[in-house]
Parts: sequence; C-alpha cells; structure tokens
Amino acid sequence: MVIKALIFDIDGTILTPQGVMSRATLEAFRECSSRGILLSVATARAGRLVFPHGTIPGEHSFLLERGIFYNGGTIVDDKKALYQHTPIPGNVVHSIVKTVSEFSNDLQIALQHDEEYHSFRMLPSPDDLAGWGFEKNELVDFSTASKKAATKIMIFRGSDFSRMSVNITLLYDQLLIQYGHLVNISLADSGCCIYMISRHTGKGVAGLRLISLHGISPDETAV
Repeated sequence: MVIKALIFDIDGTILTPQGVMSRATLEAFRECSSRGILLSVATARAGRLVFPHGTIPGEHSFLLERGIFYNGGTIVDDKKALYQHTPIPGNVVHSIVKTVSEFSNDLQIALQHDEEYHSFRMLPSPDDLAGWGFEKNELVDFSTASKKAATKIMIFRGSDFSRMSVNITLLYDQLLIQYGHLVNISLADSGCCIYMISRHTGKGVAGLRLISLHGISPDETAV
C-alpha cells in the first residue's frame, strides 16, 4: 500500500533531546511533501507551542498548514479551511473541578480553551507560565473558567510542572468511575498527571477525521 499521509507526535519523536528539529528531519519532511504526502502533527500541546514563530524555515512552511492539538481537542487544516474544536461541556468541567477540589486542596488544575485562554487553580510562576505558551494577560479567572467548556483539563500536584512528582493514581481511579462515560481520561508522567479531553475525540479519532477530509484511508496512513 502506498503511504499518502504521515501523522507524527512532537516530543520524543521529531525533536532532538534539546527540543529542536534537526536539519535532516526537516529535509525528510520536505521530501515527503514534494511527493504529495499529507503531513500532520498530532500532539498534546497547544498549537502555539508546536512550531513557535521563527522556528520553521520558510521553505518548510508546509509543516504549519495543519495539525491535531490538545490530544485531538482541536483539528486545524488551513488548506481545507478546517477548524474543529471539540471541548468538554461547561457543566462537566464544573463538576470535575468540584470533585478534584474536594479530593485535595493542593492539586493544580489547568483549564485549557484552545488558543483563546488558559486558566489555573493556582497561578504558575512566570517561568512555568511561559512554558504553557500563554501570557498572564491571556489567563481567565479560574472561578469563571471552571463553569465554561474546556478543550483539555490537566491535574497535577503543586503549582507548576517542577513539582509534578506525586502520584495521584487514587484520584484518577475516582475520576474514571465518576466521569469515564463523559470524558476521555488518561494518567501520564508515571501517575503524576491526569488529563481529560472530550469523549468524542482523541488523537486517533482526530487523525481519522483529518485524513478522511483528504480522501485518504487508514491503510494509506503511517502514524
């Protein structure tokens, strides 16, 4: 079967340990593009964190044409004028926040709403906030955001990633029982981080939506 689409992750896949893309990788993508192969990133990151401004040379701008972000919460394809956002409903977000808050008062909750805004139960340090790709003036009050739809919810202990070292498997088990029928829930980083997205999406689901838009079958796709 001829490969017509290539869907790839970012961290640990196309980036070096220093967090950059090598010239060899860029040239491999260029060769794929020249052969008409559809290219798309599929990542847990926000779109603005995938290829920050200025990191992709102009001749490789085709890498910016489409992408699957927030684990499938958002799909973008500029060539097809596609923007598909599949958030967790506001009432579900509010209930999850209440459950987590009752479980522990020192768990960070990050509510991500695509590229529009982020919100945090505890304000991250300036350095850590930069790692999320959002400025302080782009944050929304947590009590307000917790009643709105969210592209993705992340839960971990401490106010920033530097303290993400405490296992929260018990909370994961509870959330899975209470909300597993409403959201897709994953336990990551050796049991120290929980993330949730809409039950109607995921990287795999989003990938199928994207390739079908281009008339490409799963058998013609390399992931």
